[in-house]
Amino acid sequence: MQRPQIPVDEAKRLAALYATELYGSEPEVAFDRITHLASKLLDMPTALISLVGSDTQWFKSRCGFAGQTTSRDVSFCGHAILSDQALVVEDALLDERFADNPLVVGKPHIRFYAGVQLYSVERAKLGTLCVLDTRPRTLDAGQLEELHALARMAEELIYHRQLARAAQELHEQLLHNAALAPVPVAAGQVKYLLTHDALTGLANRQALLRTIGDSIPAWKGQQAGGVVACLNLDRFKRVNEVLGHAVGDATLVAVTRTLQAHLREGDLLARSGNDEFVMLLSDPGGETHLLARLDGLMQAVNSHAFAAGADISITCSVGVACYPRDGAEPDALLNNAVTAMHHAKSQGGGRIVRFEPAQRRELGRRLTLEGQLRRALERAELFLQYQPKIALDSGALAGFEVLLRWRHPEHGVVSPAEFVPIAEETGLIAPIGEWIVRTAMAQLAAWRSAGVPTAPLAVNLSARQFMQSDIVGIVSEQLAAAGLSPELLELELTESVSMADPGHSMVIMHKLKSLGVALSIDDFGTGYSSFSYLRRLPIDKLKIDKSFVDDIEHSSDSRTIVQAITAMAHSLNLGVIAEGVETEAQAAVLREAGCDQGQGFLYARPLEADAAAAFILAHQAKRRHATRDAAPPSGCRLPSYSRNNC
Repeated sequence: MQRPQIPVDEAKRLAALYATELYGSEPEVAFDRITHLASKLLDMPTALISLVGSDTQWFKSRCGFAGQTTSRDVSFCGHAILSDQALVVEDALLDERFADNPLVVGKPHIRFYAGVQLYSVERAKLGTLCVLDTRPRTLDAGQLEELHALARMAEELIYHRQLARAAQELHEQLLHNAALAPVPVAAGQVKYLLTHDALTGLANRQALLRTIGDSIPAWKGQQAGGVVACLNLDRFKRVNEVLGHAVGDATLVAVTRTLQAHLREGDLLARSGNDEFVMLLSDPGGETHLLARLDGLMQAVNSHAFAAGADISITCSVGVACYPRDGAEPDALLNNAVTAMHHAKSQGGGRIVRFEPAQRRELGRRLTLEGQLRRALERAELFLQYQPKIALDSGALAGFEVLLRWRHPEHGVVSPAEFVPIAEETGLIAPIGEWIVRTAMAQLAAWRSAGVPTAPLAVNLSARQFMQSDIVGIVSEQLAAAGLSPELLELELTESVSMADPGHSMVIMHKLKSLGVALSIDDFGTGYSSFSYLRRLPIDKLKIDKSFVDDIEHSSDSRTIVQAITAMAHSLNLGVIAEGVETEAQAAVLREAGCDQGQGFLYARPLEADAAAAFILAHQAKRRHATRDAAPPSGCRLPSYSRNNC
């Protein structure tokens, strides 16, 4: 058994731990809620808030664990506090640190452990929030993020405990001896904890609002007024997920230093959220000058390289609200700057957006749609359409792509471009995705029962559905329920899905392939997949993004790209599909490039189920007549077209 090492800052760490007065304290409902929530959300029998003392680990909260303490020598948490990244032990019997640990080979027979470090306000490691199981387990990225979020909740409780203790000490000093020298020090500590962010040292939201309020009287006497700018780091969650929260924290501190270096005297920088900063600019100097300053700040953040074993690409979105045009009160100015920032992110990020009232209406619509989308499934408002895919060499029907639609009772048919991102962000895409697979398979079975020839269906899988749901089990169950051959189902994945966690992605893809379904990479050419990486994936097809098809007639670059993708794909025995085909000229160029299938308005717009069935029958009849009319003279043979034809 490997005993945990002693951290180099052990004395400081223990001082911070015992100063919280949590070690050995009575049970508290607030902490117990967190462990019960961790156990329920992650489906774990045991969850603990463990505080690591000098010789023992003591559990402030226990869910599913009998003992109150264990020796530090046998504690998993003693190992966890040696790092800033979560410790995950998928099978303790296979880990040399724990294989002969008494807690593993004897009661409680721990096999799985995952612990996220808990920090004090001074950033000293106090212990962990951890979950345990008596069988080997894994945590996906989403589950680990949930554990991190619950750990942050526990830290907030610890933070408030420290703040309350500091305030109590100050109160006692004031009562007993107002002349004591330490009073100003204690007062300063309480004020700092109340008004500053512990990680970056920046003013917090409350201090920011007070400063805006204090500045408004001065702005009234100035022609230009003041400016509130909200800066949010784009896709910052990925940094925490891929590289760990320690790297994420280091990145936030680096962004803070970059912004501080570019601000002027009189400006204020605050941190108002995990990846969100707010700047109060007191000397904008006119709109042109303002936008130039903000562009310089944004470029400074965007150009920063943060290394942690890999380069991290950071971009940001900025929303701007100006006094008095965009608000006369602190809350209004800040909220409108945040609204503009969200609008910037919805436009793809990496840009500066001024607040406009229409953005608030747009945000209100988005919030309304979010609430109504949660009930759209049960109200049968979601439906599917089917767009044909045609074999370019023979003209045969190669199948359909399944497209999700929402028929809203007030707004009519809502574009997927508007509601699918909402479903992704809220986690609704997982149950919706399962419904799509189930409904598509049921439709195939219904066509078969009605005597309509079956055609393969391609279903898009979102990143969340692919990585966080039991997609293999769902597909297997729905194919069995519909009594369908797996060759009739094709699953489309984006490049980002396959690259986000290559190892995990490959395991899932191989499991899906073992079911007999086809796999394709959607929107190929817009991401960052390499052909050397694609060689390792168990895929069948690539789908060329519409952007390359749009100008393929007139752009030699697009034509060259399509030809290169097609040639390389065929060298890997992969089929190639082009989406967005709208003209005969585009189809001709794609055919000449060797592309196998085409999909787009040239052949048909997305069809509802009955219309799709009619399309199958009409296309079959047309092909039958064409074949009969083109029958060759006796002794001649027609060429055989087999690739991707159904």
